Amino acid sequence: MEFQPVDGTIELVLPADARLVRLARLVASGIASTAGFDVEEVEDLRIAVDEGCASLIEGGDGSPLLLSFGLAADAVDVFGSTNGRGPTDIDENRLSLSKAILRVVVDEHELLTDRGRTSFRLRKRRAVRTDDAG
Repeated sequence: MEFQPVDGTIELVLPADARLVRLARLVASGIASTAGFDVEEVEDLRIAVDEGCASLIEGGDGSPLLLSFGLAADAVDVFGSTNGRGPTDIDENRLSLSKAILRVVVDEHELLTDRGRTSFRLRKRRAVRTDDAG
């Protein structure tokens, strides 16, 4: 079955509370499943969203987390942001660890602090399978 992209972006706003990040992971799982990701790819995206949200909570000022999920024919894009605390919003050791994890689980990623905002961008591509080619 060929995947048909969903027209539009899915948006989620969460309080800056680590206990609620599970909702973002559930949304990511549902979207990845809809996009035809296998179990490992779904888990990779869940891990990436968890890391991104943790960075927002750590680097943020307590403002809500704004998340958006976009579907393409072969990928899921996730963008998250919140108000930052200042120029050194995220601890460098924590930032290094998050970037190392993201390098393993997604195809593209950015963790940024700029102009009073802390944000992340992720892209996870669905692997091409032999049954997709036909």
